[in-house]
Amino acid sequence: MVRYCAAALIMLLAWLVPGTAWASSAPSLVAQAPTVEVVEVTKAAISDSDIPLFAKAYQTVQTLRMQAEQEMAEAVEDEGLSIERFNAIAETQIGSAAQGDDPAKAAAKAKFSKKEDKQFKAAVDRIIAIRQSTEGEMEKVIEADGLSVDTFNAILEQSADDTDLQRKISDEIVKQTLAASEAAS
Repeated sequence: MVRYCAAALIMLLAWLVPGTAWASSAPSLVAQAPTVEVVEVTKAAISDSDIPLFAKAYQTVQTLRMQAEQEMAEAVEDEGLSIERFNAIAETQIGSAAQGDDPAKAAAKAKFSKKEDKQFKAAVDRIIAIRQSTEGEMEKVIEADGLSVDTFNAILEQSADDTDLQRKISDEIVKQTLAASEAAS
């Protein structure tokens, strides 16, 4: 259920790479598309010395992301909504925003109550706070590990299409995991 929740929350709330700004209020969160700064980086710009730094930061960022997803799921449930109901309300609001409908009309069409609307908005506010906090932590981790956020994002983006880079990162993660395991023994 947590995986479903996380995937749905990510999809509906557009969980993006660290450093992307969110809208400040719940209603505009659904209505506005988040902006992403695109950084052009060529293959030559990523050095082999960046790979170990990236691998270390990536593992920590993934852990932070998973913790945030769990916190988001708990926030939704703490506000009295099931994940499924939260997602249904979010889909309705996203659909109505895309069509330019009034949120009140969308609520009437979707048959969710004022109480559910209030719960939804409270959950969204908490999710935004969790996301902002997590982004700050991610940025600190990345920079503490010796990379800029832009470089981290560029490596992440390039690795999506570069199997050689994926292999190098994967090999480095295994190497670091084995080293940490040996050190713990």
